[in-house]
Amino acid sequence: MLKLNLNVLARHVVIACSNLKGGEGKTTVIRHLIHFAAEVLGFRVLAVDLDPQGNLSDSLIGFQRPAGFTTTAELFGEEFDPAQVKPVEVPGSNGNIFLLPSDHRLDLLAELDGDRKVFVKRASSHLRAMAKNFDIVLIDTPTNAPLCYLAGLAAADGSVSPVQMDTYGLTGATRFQQQLQRVRSTYNPRHRLLGFVVNRFNTRAKSHGETLANAREKQLPILQTVLKERVAVQDALARAMPVWRGPRGTVNRTASQEFKAMCQEVLTAAGVLAAEGAK
Repeated sequence: MLKLNLNVLARHVVIACSNLKGGEGKTTVIRHLIHFAAEVLGFRVLAVDLDPQGNLSDSLIGFQRPAGFTTTAELFGEEFDPAQVKPVEVPGSNGNIFLLPSDHRLDLLAELDGDRKVFVKRASSHLRAMAKNFDIVLIDTPTNAPLCYLAGLAAADGSVSPVQMDTYGLTGATRFQQQLQRVRSTYNPRHRLLGFVVNRFNTRAKSHGETLANAREKQLPILQTVLKERVAVQDALARAMPVWRGPRGTVNRTASQEFKAMCQEVLTAAGVLAAEGAK
């Protein structure tokens, strides 16, 4: 049985989930971090969907966007006031999860006239200002909308990046590390890479085991927790729930332990939770 160390060290931390290759599992990872922070730690969580595809928003509040609430496209506006933000309270979260959903206007940001750096700094500054009203801010970023993923990374204290154990995944991980160097030099020198999360690992594929061993030998900063390929994860996605929650008979205990361990490891790396053995 997994023993969780729930000694909270810090609040008002901002974490982005990002990479430069689609299909690696960003939304799956950030969605579980959101639920872990809210359900296990009892945190007041601000979830931020900067991906124009809106998968995180869909999984938290459904496909219809309620009117009268703040969306992430507004973060880039000069007149945006963080003090007046109106996030959506996620149903069933006991008032612990609030969402800034995406909308179609994120797709139009690339067409805006002006210096890209100004828009990135403006949006990231707004996100940082909102962090003081929440225990944690968790941001889902896109792979193909530069203003959006740069704004998320610039706002964050640290980032976590899912990666699959194949050549394309590792190439994307290397490119992501290079992108973070540019983020630090241009926007946020304090930003830290919290680690890469191995996702959809196939224990029966020899190549996956060899690739993981080689990546660790080359000191790619991979977290110890490995998320294995499991049907239970897809079933939980269909239920719009974390893997540890669902009707009787639908919860896979092993998958639940893996995802909770991943969440604890990420939040420990971010300084939110104490390391095991710490007092």
